[in-house]
Amino acid sequence: MNQQANVNDPMQEVGRLVQWGVHNLVNWQRSQNTAPIDYIQFNLPAEMPTMPHPRNPILERIQGKAPISLMEVERAFQRIALDKRPKGVLLYLQGAQMSLAELQMLRGSIKRLRESGKHVVCYAKGYDLRTYYVASAANEILLQPGGEVSTTGLLMQQLFLKDSLQWAGIEVEVVAISPYKSAMDQFSRTDPSDEVKEMMNWLLDSQFNQIVSGIAEGRNIGEDDVRAMIDTAPHIDLMALENGYIDGITNEEGLRAHLKAKDIVLWDKADGMIMEKWLNLMGKYVAVLHLEGSIVDGESANPPVDVPVPLVGGPRIGDLTVVQQIRNLMHDDRAAAVVVSINSGGGSATSSEAIASALGELAKDRPVIVYMHSVAASGGYYIATPADYIVVQPGTITGSIGVINAKFVTKGMYEKLNAHPYEYKRGENADIYASTGGFKDGQREKMRDSIDRIYEQFLGRVADARKKKVSEIDAIGGGRVWTGQQAYENGLVDELGSLFDAIAKAKEMAKLDADAPAMLVQQKPKPMPAQLAEQADPAAIIKYWLGGLNDLYGGRALLMMPYEITFKD
Repeated sequence: MNQQANVNDPMQEVGRLVQWGVHNLVNWQRSQNTAPIDYIQFNLPAEMPTMPHPRNPILERIQGKAPISLMEVERAFQRIALDKRPKGVLLYLQGAQMSLAELQMLRGSIKRLRESGKHVVCYAKGYDLRTYYVASAANEILLQPGGEVSTTGLLMQQLFLKDSLQWAGIEVEVVAISPYKSAMDQFSRTDPSDEVKEMMNWLLDSQFNQIVSGIAEGRNIGEDDVRAMIDTAPHIDLMALENGYIDGITNEEGLRAHLKAKDIVLWDKADGMIMEKWLNLMGKYVAVLHLEGSIVDGESANPPVDVPVPLVGGPRIGDLTVVQQIRNLMHDDRAAAVVVSINSGGGSATSSEAIASALGELAKDRPVIVYMHSVAASGGYYIATPADYIVVQPGTITGSIGVINAKFVTKGMYEKLNAHPYEYKRGENADIYASTGGFKDGQREKMRDSIDRIYEQFLGRVADARKKKVSEIDAIGGGRVWTGQQAYENGLVDELGSLFDAIAKAKEMAKLDADAPAMLVQQKPKPMPAQLAEQADPAAIIKYWLGGLNDLYGGRALLMMPYEITFKD
């Protein structure tokens, strides 16, 4: 069970302060070594979490240290910017298989480091469009000999399984608020509707234009030149250099000579050589509550093994856990403002309401700022409605204001298996959620009444939050999905920016000093024996998946965005 540690525990505060003091004393002693640090190297993996996710000692021995997070990169860059010794930073990019919003967060950190006067160099064995988009924020782009600049564009794919399910004897009954609310289309259709084609095209246009304009700005070239680079890709190393797409070709052994650096220090070593800024950990602070995953009833959880299906796999935002975290913050007078970082495509309508209600209560006595990360759509947008202010990346996926209800009908599958279910029921609608048959006419009407009521409630929440008429929200709602840029233009969010902009806004609204700390709301880890048991239990992942299947396909109203969307270079 994941629950927030008690932020009011005085012993916890003392322990945190002592730990911080010891860490900085060690840093101070090490920093007395006046040997110059020319460049600090970061080896950045293709996938990086937003927040730190430390592994327990057992998993760390098996899988190694957890990958560096985007928050840790920003914090490291801030420290490097304040140290006079490093000339710059070398980023060894090993790909960029992250959402556009995550890439924009990383680019923002690179741009801020450059603005501090540090020289930022990106090096890779090859560049696809997303990796190149990140690298374009740096001063220099270097490529390994024989590598390619494969900026071939964006490809979006959707997979439709209706015929496959029918072959297995399974059908899907769907009641949606509008054709744009297409979360179950992959199970109930063989191709996209006209409305979905329209929506997917406006999303792809927005994302593509953001990448093109970002590269143009970073490389100081025209957008037409960027489009020409994309349309004629891939480019071999010599051609890329000749056209100015990269600034140099070198192998790793030649990096030091190219940078005219006596020393290139890995961040793991440099971390102990650069001082951290003094923070008043005993005063007022901004609490950062990170919510990631599908929204479900019950406790938050992370899967023993992940599968890329919402609710079935991936992390879960449990209403019981989050509501308790919010209530704990209500009793913490030192938490002068709260930033809620949301990364969720939605889930249970009732759980979304419970979380939104608790955040609304919290917002009565302190500023609540929402930062929307990779995706904050449908239920993810719903829980943002109590916020005083919403910050979103241009590439964030958001909106999807709408409701859907669906259940899988397995009658045909039983027939194929020569299985014969027999039911006994009391009550006319006792079988309304049963998988052995579809919705009867009266039951379908009840499902429609249910989603109409939830949609009405959703529209009301958004209209109140955005100070607009319900009809205005309905015109951009109905399940329509937007990028952050489009959401800003439609008035669904307040600012285009990063998590750090959201934290700065929280400090401003709470009248805190700019140096006030921002502290992540930590979750209490499980006892070690329970962790070991979970990892060792072969049935753990099956139990997790089955729980998700029940949440997703049990016939309940869902605030889910269309989730089977894959962008590929």
